Amino acid sequence: MSGFSKLVGRQDVVLDTMLWIYFFEAHAHYGEVCRKLLLQVEAGSFSTVLTPISLAELIVKPLRQGRPERATQYRTALQMMTNVRLLNFSVHDGWLAGSLCAKYALHLPDAMQVAAALAAERPTLVTNDKALVRVKEVEIVLLSDLLRHA
Repeated sequence: MSGFSKLVGRQDVVLDTMLWIYFFEAHAHYGEVCRKLLLQVEAGSFSTVLTPISLAELIVKPLRQGRPERATQYRTALQMMTNVRLLNFSVHDGWLAGSLCAKYALHLPDAMQVAAALAAERPTLVTNDKALVRVKEVEIVLLSDLLRHA
């Protein structure tokens, strides 16, 4: 099974921050595949969670650029999306992320994204970060692979 079809029916798939950025900024190479991915979410093919890590990372660039209205647009768009659930982190998630950092030498934001994915019945993280492929506890779906099958 490859491409988007491997995500069908999954619940609480974590979409890494860069996918949201590629979508919102209409990235020249990845923007369209991210749009198609989110259309699949909107259509109910699978559901996703949005972590506090992604929420924080999404607004950094617009705020640094003095564009707070852009950060507000992102927040509003995310709150209106269908089949996207905002996730809260727990103390357990913090402990889990710490153990993932130690085991795989991950940066804390990446470990928190993986910890969030582990809460799902079929833990899945869609990312473009090839370094996360070494994490064995979750299925890592690379955006570059989806692009080939889009």
